[in-house]
Formats: sequence, C-alpha cells, structure tokens
Amino acid sequence: MTSPALQVRNVRAGYDGRDILQDVSFDLYAGEVLGVAGPNGGGKSTLLRAATGLLPLRTGSVQISGRDLAQIGFRERARLCAVQPQVEAPLFDYSVEQFVMLGRHPHRSAIALATATDHAAVEKALARTDLSALAARSIRSLSTGEWQRALIARAVAQDAPVVLLDEPGAHLDPGHRHEMHLLLKAMAREEKRAVLCISHDLNLAAEFCGRLMLVAGGTVRGLGAPAEVLRDDLLQEVFRCPSLRVGTNPFSGRPNTFFAP
Repeated sequence: MTSPALQVRNVRAGYDGRDILQDVSFDLYAGEVLGVAGPNGGGKSTLLRAATGLLPLRTGSVQISGRDLAQIGFRERARLCAVQPQVEAPLFDYSVEQFVMLGRHPHRSAIALATATDHAAVEKALARTDLSALAARSIRSLSTGEWQRALIARAVAQDAPVVLLDEPGAHLDPGHRHEMHLLLKAMAREEKRAVLCISHDLNLAAEFCGRLMLVAGGTVRGLGAPAEVLRDDLLQEVFRCPSLRVGTNPFSGRPNTFFAP
C-alpha cells in the first residue's frame, strides 16, 4: 500500500497544561481530499497546529513523506506542507500578488529575487482562486471573502505536496465556495497533492471529500467514506443535536444532512 503523505500517530497536545487532543491518529494520502468536521472546540484547529509543528506534541509523532516532523527544518517543512489558517490579519500593505508571492519564499533564499517559475506559480494560483483581476489591489482593501481567497491562493502557490486548510470556505459566497472545493479536488486528483480540509459545512464536505474524519472532545469519533461517517446516531451525539438527520442528495447520491422539525 502507498505510504501516507502525512501520518499522525497517538498525538496528545494542548494548551496551559490541558490536553485538547487525546491519542489522535490518522493518515493522509497523496491524491485524496480528507475532510475534517466536528463541533466548535472539538480540537480541529488544534490538530492542524499540532500536525504542522506550531504546537508542540506531548506524546505521539507526526511524519511528512515518511520523515519525522521534528527532524525537518522550518524552510523545508514549508516546502513540504502548505497551511491556510482559519484566521490571519494582513500585517503589511501588500498587493494581492505580493501577498500570494509569499508562498514562494520556501523555494528560494531570503535575498533572491522571484524567478520565472515563482511568477508562473503565483499567476496560476491567482487565476485558480478568481483573483487575477485583483492582483494589484491592496490586501487591506479586500472584502472578507476576497481575503479568504488570497489566503487560499498563497497556499496553492506554495506548491507543497501536503496542503492543510482550516475552514477555506468561510466567508465565501456559494459560487466561490463551490469553485474552491472543485480546486481542492483537482489539486488532489490531477497534481497528486494530499489535501486536508477542515469544514463546518457537512454537505459540501460530503460532496467533495473522499473521506471524512469526525473530531470531537479531542478524539477521532469517525473516519471513513462520507456515508460511513455521516450517520444520524453519530452526528446527533457529537453535535448534541437530536434534530440532525442524514438523507441523500438527489443529484449526486451523496449523504446530505437536514434538521427534522
């Protein structure tokens, strides 16, 4: 069987002496989109921070391409793994193009000028996130949804084999949210990237993710195909919502969640 692009084993991590993640394990493979869902405060964003080395592990291990994360330097780590955080404020008055170009920094020295390859990667990322027309705009002038797309574009331009995104669909209108998920699917299938996508939109995740992982209370409560994870009993328990029901999308045949009256 193919080795995982990202391997998380028995990870415990947290803040201020308190474990948020408790014995979490999963694999992420090249060519797949793995959706991560769960209630607020369940450990999803903490998992992302632990998997990228931003949060020290108390126990367990993380490997990227078969190498222990702790043994990989920060620059090489950035070449191997691109991250789109849930929240990030624009610190400098970059243009959109300059901001997306930051994703290319791991591929050259700190003082080197951007190469033709860098410019091509940025142009492609801007086009794929529908930002080409805004390339010269200040990032401080962007709407919340446009800023979200700029964060995604920076991660895309990084050209890393592993891509981790925290709520990439947040603040996006339905059209851009749909296009963003099509982009993630294409990156996985056509470019063989390993994509992990945290999402609160269970229906969209069910449509575009090959597997879903349900995280609650700092543990993995379900991992498998959407139809295996999206079950009435499990969702009602995890989200503490007896009204949640699972049906079928009549167009795709994929699971769809509803609220019973």
